[in-house]
Amino acid sequence: MILAYGFTVIIVGCWILKSINDKRLTIKRTPLDIPLLLFLGSNILSTIFSIDPHTSIWGYYSRSNGGLLSLVSYLLLYWSFVSNMDKDKVLTTLKFGLASGFIISIWAILEHFGVSFSCIILRGEFNDSCWIQDVQARVFASLGQPNWLAAYLAMLIFPALYFLLTANNRKQFFTFYFLLFTFYLAFTFTYSRGPTLGLLGGLIIFLVFSLKNLRKISYVLIGFLAVNILFGSALTSFRLVSKFAAPVRPDISLPTSSGTQLENGGTESGQIRFIVWQGALDIFKHYPIFGSGLETFAYSYYQYRPQSHNLTSEWDFLYNKAHNEYLNYLATTGTVGFASYSIIIITFITVILKKQRRENLLLLAILASYISYLIYNFFLFSVVIIAIFFYLFPALAFVMTDSTSIFHLPRFARRALSIIYRRKTYTNIAKGLVILSTFYLLFSIFQLWYGDTVFNQGEKASDSGNAGKAYNLLNLSTTLNPGEPFYKSELAYSAAAASSALKETDATLSAALKDEALTELNSTFRISPKNVSFWRTAVRTYYELSTLDKKYVNATLKALDQTISLAPTDPKLYYNKALILESLGKKDEEIIALKKALQLKPNYLEALASLKESTGSARLPDGQAKP
Repeated sequence: MILAYGFTVIIVGCWILKSINDKRLTIKRTPLDIPLLLFLGSNILSTIFSIDPHTSIWGYYSRSNGGLLSLVSYLLLYWSFVSNMDKDKVLTTLKFGLASGFIISIWAILEHFGVSFSCIILRGEFNDSCWIQDVQARVFASLGQPNWLAAYLAMLIFPALYFLLTANNRKQFFTFYFLLFTFYLAFTFTYSRGPTLGLLGGLIIFLVFSLKNLRKISYVLIGFLAVNILFGSALTSFRLVSKFAAPVRPDISLPTSSGTQLENGGTESGQIRFIVWQGALDIFKHYPIFGSGLETFAYSYYQYRPQSHNLTSEWDFLYNKAHNEYLNYLATTGTVGFASYSIIIITFITVILKKQRRENLLLLAILASYISYLIYNFFLFSVVIIAIFFYLFPALAFVMTDSTSIFHLPRFARRALSIIYRRKTYTNIAKGLVILSTFYLLFSIFQLWYGDTVFNQGEKASDSGNAGKAYNLLNLSTTLNPGEPFYKSELAYSAAAASSALKETDATLSAALKDEALTELNSTFRISPKNVSFWRTAVRTYYELSTLDKKYVNATLKALDQTISLAPTDPKLYYNKALILESLGKKDEEIIALKKALQLKPNYLEALASLKESTGSARLPDGQAKP
């Protein structure tokens, strides 16, 4: 996302400089202008009424994609493209995209056979040992997750198919055939079901509208089939060579009230999705108009998280997306946001279908890619490159079909701009301001990136127990990006840990660090009062401070109660509360907290053991004994 912001600033800056040189601001209209502006307006309203405006503006930390700023960035890139590109540049853009996809596909294929470029670059090791994940089982190359790589390649397969069908000679044909084979091989090694369904949907659309090219397409389908026969697929278990088996997945089943599927290797992802989707619908019921706020799913889901989630293998995972783009928009932007998002999709497909009557193969490829994206989004969600494609592919289609027209500025705006051109001095001043603004924004973006890098180092130092180093690094990251509450939250804990470590050797500095911890906590909650993760960190912070002063034990309990109010179905919070109550000798309250934890998660082994230790027997609230 940082890179996307940087390119947006450079591209828009160059666009404005070009307009100054040409002595006219060229903005082109497209069929999607009104739907996109409606979508922007709905997201602004969702941000205004958000439970966490900071997150709605910047996006969920560690993703960033999906916040208001990212949307503005994508829209600026969209209008920059349609206003400055022509048909030849559309094809050039696609070829650059295919070249990038080829590099990433080679990266992924080598990962499947035990060699990751990431490990070569980061460690100088010719293997895949730098990854905790089993990257050979499901590859992800440079995209961070198999599903995202699969969705990315699915959208590139159709433009590659277009170039194959329009090849002028055998060399071009076999070049693009090899490219398609490489894409699909890497795609297969992700073993991702949602993107596979999306690819199948796109292929059906492509075949229906391009029957006269069936012979050439059949060569491609035979190649795809050969890959699946040899290596298997996300949807089938058959494979010719067992060494290349796809990862085994347990069957989908609804959760019961007596256990999880941990014994079978983890709960099936489809089952968990059903639960998360129910939570998303519950959020929508409580925030039906503008949603809980753009990108706030991580906080609002905790509030309405179904209790059945506790019976899955991912019961203590944080879900910051609904794993369904449509439900995610419904939950976080409400009816208004979801309706405007739907209008974009319906408008684009309608325009393309009307244009497709002329049997334009490139339009058909773009439509098929778009359909694959829409199907994929039913099971997952967009990341940066996929989100860029959501806006870029319509831009490609409109430029290619001459569906753009000049937008004429109002007369008063043209007169105001004409002042710049009256004298060369004014023109040079305007250019200078644009260049200075561009460099200032680029520097600010670099500062965000550098602050994030320093913060990451600080977290590693904190995890390793080096409180002093962690404090220094986290303090620097907060200085670089003083508006980020995540930095403040972690700095508060680091200051508390450092204060605790120095209580015997430097009482004055310890007291100062204690005050700073409290200040940073207060600052954190002024920005994000409903962030459950920050409240969890606050619990840890107050608990650290309780080693300095026992009065902070009560503050710890209050923070826990506040966290429970925001995440009422989380059994771990009640269990942690029980541990603190046990340290205070409040056995009756401890037992109540443990029973509540077991009510929410009957197979919570740690809570069962603690309850047995406290009472001599582990009995659930319903009176049923557990061994």
